[in-house]
Amino acid sequence: MAIFTLQHDLQKSSEKNLSFCIILGFIGYGLVGLQNYSYLLIAVYQYISVVYPNKIIWRTVRIQWCLIIVIWIVCIMDIFPVFVTGQITYNVNNQICQVPLRLSLPLIYVAAIIYIIPNSGIVVVYIKLTRYVHQMSSRTISNNTLFHARRELRLVKRTFILTNTLIVLGFPYLIFNLTSFFTPPPKYDLRIAFLCGDISVLVVIIIGYCFTPNIKSIIRKILSRSAPVEPMTIRYTAGT
Repeated sequence: MAIFTLQHDLQKSSEKNLSFCIILGFIGYGLVGLQNYSYLLIAVYQYISVVYPNKIIWRTVRIQWCLIIVIWIVCIMDIFPVFVTGQITYNVNNQICQVPLRLSLPLIYVAAIIYIIPNSGIVVVYIKLTRYVHQMSSRTISNNTLFHARRELRLVKRTFILTNTLIVLGFPYLIFNLTSFFTPPPKYDLRIAFLCGDISVLVVIIIGYCFTPNIKSIIRKILSRSAPVEPMTIRYTAGT
């Protein structure tokens, strides 16, 4: 979508109906929803691992792949009605295709499906798992079980931080959405909003890198291998 916008800025194009742009808008909505629901799936997986440790079937590779496929299908089908009914339109000022920012049912529907439902689910899972781990700490249980529960809680907390980072850095987009309910948004509102969104994705990648020590060690090994090795010179001195 960014390449499409840049290309039309350079060409100073102002077409009002671009099918390719509309398809890109549809894909963009689907990918954002897929990202948020993937975070929700990770949080639910950690919750089941702690609260229901004996239900191993939910942690098998086959079940995980099935859940991932279901998420892909759900994210596509949820946005498909908006795409079919022509709610994704071309914005000339911002050179981008999305649901227009105004008080309308399609905009509220997209916001609820993509952002509100998955992020609210992550918050609920984090709160419930935190309470459960605190209850485990007050009971007499094995140290290994408590250690496992606290480790899974840390992973859910990381997911919670990642999603909240996206929300905080994408706050301008939320502001423009809310103000569009009462007054027309600024001319280049989507450019500012999507710039903040791109920055938030970059910040999430950096946070994920900091949270994952294995990735840090792998990247360091790759960089150390690619670094040029200076030849060692050995000098011999003749003995007297």
